[in-house]
Amino acid sequence: MRTRQLRLNDPDQIRRRLPEFLGKKINIVLKDNTVMFGELMKVNTNEIILQNMRLENARFPLESIAEAYFDTTV
Repeated sequence: MRTRQLRLNDPDQIRRRLPEFLGKKINIVLKDNTVMFGELMKVNTNEIILQNMRLENARFPLESIAEAYFDTTV
């Protein structure tokens, strides 16, 4: 199976589409150019909760996210 990368880089698009990917591994790029990788655990109106590879939960306000991307199978 092939994979392709889906990138969300518009703040409105991030807010609308992220709930579709709950439970999936994603990368997020913060506005300070820090990249975080983990499983998307929860999305609400103003923040997301991401579980990193050390199984620690981290909260990120939606306004601090510049881009979200992940691989999907085609």
